[in-house]
Amino acid sequence: MANPEDLRNRAAMFEKRADEAKDAISRMHYREMTAHYRTLAVEHSEIMRC
Repeated sequence: MANPEDLRNRAAMFEKRADEAKDAISRMHYREMTAHYRTLAVEHSEIMRC
């Protein structure tokens, strides 16, 4: 199972890539990946609390 902190770090990496992307399609893709990894981080945090 992935570590929530690692997932948050990946989200931050994709957010940075989105900020630096030159075209709209890449920005959208990186923003979607950011949201995906943030969601996974929350889910894994909840699972680890159980």
